Amino acid sequence: MIWAKALLASFRGSRSQVLAHESQGRVILKNRMLAIIVIIVAAALGGGIMTFAIGLPGSPCAGIAGTSRNFTIVATVDGFNDSVNHQQASWPVMSVHRCDIVKITIVNSDAQPHGVAVTYYATRGTDVPGGLTLSAPPFQAFKTGQFRVYCTTICTIHSFVQNGLLDVV
Repeated sequence: MIWAKALLASFRGSRSQVLAHESQGRVILKNRMLAIIVIIVAAALGGGIMTFAIGLPGSPCAGIAGTSRNFTIVATVDGFNDSVNHQQASWPVMSVHRCDIVKITIVNSDAQPHGVAVTYYATRGTDVPGGLTLSAPPFQAFKTGQFRVYCTTICTIHSFVQNGLLDVV
């Protein structure tokens, strides 16, 4: 409809009020958009400058020399490290001190795949196809507490491989 009015106005030789209003609206819209972009860029720069001035928070284990702790989890038809026979308590149990580096090797002696994850630390888990051995990415145990170690792959012994424990003291 606007184009028809503009075309009619051009034949009459007069200036269209619709086009004048429309172009003014576009200028205001462009100015608002520019203002929003300037505010976003200023906030980002300000945050970066504050981070540089204050600094990033330090590691909770800064200045503490942790020990590297190596654990092996063997997955078989009897669960993780024979967890089928340890149903009353958490099994396997891995105990470490705060700030230790935890390295877990998973030996899958079963034909079906298994996965190992640790709540809070290794939540994505490491999937190991049957018959293979893989190492999970090492992590630093900087938070004290008890964290569940569990299988991430649905398997025939799934209910027996959900109650492992990482104890960080």
